[in-house]
Amino acid sequence: IILVVWLIWFSSVLNVRNVEVSGQTTMTAAQIEKAAQVPLGEPLAKVDLTAIETRVKQLPRIRTADISRSWPHTISIEVEERTAVMWSTVGGEIHGIDRFGVDYRTYSKKPKGLIEARISGFDAEVKLEATRGAAEVAAILKSEKPSWIGDVRTISAGTQDSISLGLTKGRTIVWGSADQGARKLEVLQTLLKIKARAYDISAPDQPTTRK
Repeated sequence: IILVVWLIWFSSVLNVRNVEVSGQTTMTAAQIEKAAQVPLGEPLAKVDLTAIETRVKQLPRIRTADISRSWPHTISIEVEERTAVMWSTVGGEIHGIDRFGVDYRTYSKKPKGLIEARISGFDAEVKLEATRGAAEVAAILKSEKPSWIGDVRTISAGTQDSISLGLTKGRTIVWGSADQGARKLEVLQTLLKIKARAYDISAPDQPTTRK
């Protein structure tokens, strides 16, 4: 027993020699490995997996990280990167925002297939809630109705309850809050068959149009 304990915890027989990274899409394995700072040469059993996870999740593009030991010599890092559902101009830069409202990356030019977000207001907390609500709506559009994205020019919000969409041909959709997203999409699909300038689905059981 003493020998086994020594082999696992103190000897170099079962030390860390390799790092395996998986799940990345826009980042490189080398970038993630650098941030992880895995202690090569340390006994595998003694490696602090929580500390590695914390360091990896500090990378703006990483949403989740799962760190595990793969005996006899490997630390495995499985990540899930954030995915942008909309973009916004901040300080002259184009920023990508994920479905949780997290501003996590920049682009050199306007990204295709994403909706432009226009978040107004001066109170930081209100703007954050508005961004989260808009991102939730953008996410459901991207997931459930990707074919509509080309017709949606902007998603605007001053508060979490005042989300609206700007469409092609000068049309607008008053969405309201992000609640009942699936129901609102169902109603909107029928409502858009009516020729109008504005569609209000903020109360999806009582939708209205305006010419």
